[in-house]
Amino acid sequence: MPTNMGEPPAVGAGKGTGRGGGCCCLVLAVLPLAWFVAAPLLPESVFWFPSWLGAVIWNGTDGQGGISHLFG
Repeated sequence: MPTNMGEPPAVGAGKGTGRGGGCCCLVLAVLPLAWFVAAPLLPESVFWFPSWLGAVIWNGTDGQGGISHLFG
């Protein structure tokens, strides 16, 4: 029988202390879905913004730069 009566061991340590780690991933997965569900309500320029942003990042603002040159 142990004689050291310190703190009792934590039951389920790490569990129940907050939200799970998948909460932020769930938000990132829901954002594109919400975007496409709202698409009929958005103006056309706003609807195409993610595609435009991806093209600018890939090709650069002048069509010659961006990150595409890093891949050959």
